[in-house]
Amino acid sequence: MIKGVGQDFFNESQYALHRLGQLGEDEYGSRFRYVQAGAVALVTGHLLQETAEDTAFRSMAVDTAAAIGDIVVSVTLGATATTANLFDQGELVVETTPGIGQWFRILSHEVASGAASCNFTIDRPLKIALTTSSQVSVRKNSYNDVIDFPTTPTGEPVGIALYAMTIAYHGWIVSGGDAVALFDNQVNTAADATGIRPSFDVAGSVCAELAADVAPAHLGYAKEQVSVDSTMGFVYLTID
Repeated sequence: MIKGVGQDFFNESQYALHRLGQLGEDEYGSRFRYVQAGAVALVTGHLLQETAEDTAFRSMAVDTAAAIGDIVVSVTLGATATTANLFDQGELVVETTPGIGQWFRILSHEVASGAASCNFTIDRPLKIALTTSSQVSVRKNSYNDVIDFPTTPTGEPVGIALYAMTIAYHGWIVSGGDAVALFDNQVNTAADATGIRPSFDVAGSVCAELAADVAPAHLGYAKEQVSVDSTMGFVYLTID
């Protein structure tokens, strides 16, 4: 968690000045995450989601045995190719024996075609050797290519946009503490329903969390006893 940041909370940058997902805090206790915008510009006050997972990168076979102390894991990709920097600062987990449970950050990887061999360089040495019976999964950094929260979720909420961020630019979003969010045009918050969750009716917005909701993603609390349709409202976020 950082209070003194190299990039102001309310200004974007074409180039990354912090690690994706780095946590910041202001003098009032609100918490922020450093992100890169996805293929669509971010909208002020909109709820954001991590990029959708590509399941082709799950359960990939290790194609070359790796010894204790190695920092490169070679796998056979699924049907999808890797592109430059796709998984940088992302995650790699060994999901089967031998080596099950080892979890790493990805420093870099090769560009390779689907079904081809691909090397992933990890942030620390293996402590358990891998064989060609091992399988691994890789995942993009949750704060890389964030998108408007869709009405049909494809990932977890990560925070709320502080300003209109340009496509592929870098900056901060608010993820904890005091914030403002766009409320949808459905059920309003009230004295007995102050929790908030993502809206499944209006993309990028929040709504009242009701007792009848089935396993909603709890985001925090409305600070306005009664919310107003299609307007920005004061909230307290508990994502972080």
